[in-house]
Amino acid sequence: MDSFWFKPKAYGWGVGLPIIWQGWVALLGFLILVLAFAFVDGVFMKTVPVGSYLRFTLDIITISILFCYIFQNKVEGGLKWRWGKG
Repeated sequence: MDSFWFKPKAYGWGVGLPIIWQGWVALLGFLILVLAFAFVDGVFMKTVPVGSYLRFTLDIITISILFCYIFQNKVEGGLKWRWGKG
């Protein structure tokens, strides 16, 4: 069964909220990765070097690109720029 996991955003580029459970699992996995990278990069420490913030930013950009690439066919209408309805 090849169904869509995410609604498209009304404005801009990207995915909206999940519409079936597989989308929610993918979103939860993404959030777990974000928290894991924050922990590994030391973002939760009391004193954080600037390099850790830069590394965390690059990690988030990388996993966001991978997330969009992997799930681009699971968005209703595909990933593209949208100007709203109407």
